[in-house]
Amino acid sequence: MSSLAVTFVTSDRTVWSGSASQVVVPASDGSMGILPRMQPTLAILDRGVVRIHDESGQVTEREVAGGFVSVDADVVTIAVDRAARRDPAER
Repeated sequence: MSSLAVTFVTSDRTVWSGSASQVVVPASDGSMGILPRMQPTLAILDRGVVRIHDESGQVTEREVAGGFVSVDADVVTIAVDRAARRDPAER
């Protein structure tokens, strides 16, 4: 099975980096699911939740208020100004 190489960054740190089976982002025109072998894409993000499903099945969620996502050859880059934890228990 293919996987995605994901890098999720803010202006001052890396939020998440690794292999994932799926990523869901709040694109400006609606929620966008990203799977392996997706067409190259560049999208502007809106306010919402970024969900990263890692290869073991764990889900990381962060609230964002804009930014962008780039997808090319199973490499996903998510860049935002801030990414807040959605669940305080996740710390």
